[in-house]
Amino acid sequence: MAQKLTKTKSKPKPKPKPKPKPKALVTAKTDASPKPRQRRVQERAEITIEKIRDAATRLFAERGYDGASIRDVENAAGVKRGLVNYHFGNKETLWKAVVEHVFALLSTYMNERAGLMRDLSPKERISYVIRSQIRFYALNPDLNRLMIQEGKRDTSRLRYIVDTYSRPAMNLLRDIAMDALPIDQDEFVYWYYMYLGSSSLIYAMAPESSLLFGVDVMDEKMIDRHADFMTEFLLSRSGGNTAK
Repeated sequence: MAQKLTKTKSKPKPKPKPKPKPKALVTAKTDASPKPRQRRVQERAEITIEKIRDAATRLFAERGYDGASIRDVENAAGVKRGLVNYHFGNKETLWKAVVEHVFALLSTYMNERAGLMRDLSPKERISYVIRSQIRFYALNPDLNRLMIQEGKRDTSRLRYIVDTYSRPAMNLLRDIAMDALPIDQDEFVYWYYMYLGSSSLIYAMAPESSLLFGVDVMDEKMIDRHADFMTEFLLSRSGGNTAK
C-alpha cells in the first residue's frame, strides 16, 4: 500500500532585527542646537550684557567707581531697570567685568604681536613694544582713564588691578627694557611711568589736545608721528642710539 506523502510546513523565517542607528545620528539629536526662540533670547542677552559693559566702562573711566551708580549705567546703556543686577549681580561684579574686559583687550593685542618679537634684537624689541602700546591706547583710551581714576587711592580695587594685571605686565616690561637699555632697578621706576604716560595720556586727554592745538591725535599720521617721537625719546637713555 502506497504511503501518503505529507508536506511538512516550513517554519517562517525570522524577521531581521533593525540595525542600530549610528551613534553620530543619536548624538546629533541629543546635541541639537537651541531652538530659534532660545537662540534669540541668548542673542538678546549677549547684546544687553555688551551694552551694559560698554556703558559702565565709559562711566567708570570718566567718573570713577563711586561717581557712577547702577542707575547711571542702565540709563547710559539704554536698558531697563534691574538688568545690571540680573546679569552681573552687583556693582562690584560689574566693575570687575569691565576691568577684566579692558585688560583682556590689551593682553590679546600684545600677545598677537609677541611672535614677531622673538627674532628682534633687544633694542628693536623694546622699540616694538613702545609702538604697539601707543597704538593700543589710541584705540582704547578708556583703559588709561580708568587707571587714572583707580590709581589715585590705595583701595581694594587698586590692589586687585595691581596684583592681577599691572604687576605681571610690569615685570615682563622691566625684563625687556633692562635687557635693551643701561638702566637699573631704581631708574626703571621713572622710565616705567614715562612709558605709560607718554604712550597713553595724549589719547586719554584727546578733547583737551584738540582745544589746545587744534589737532586730531587719533589721526593715523599723528599716531605714527607720536610713536616715532616717543620711541626715540624713551630709548635716548641708551646714549641716543635708537632702534631702527
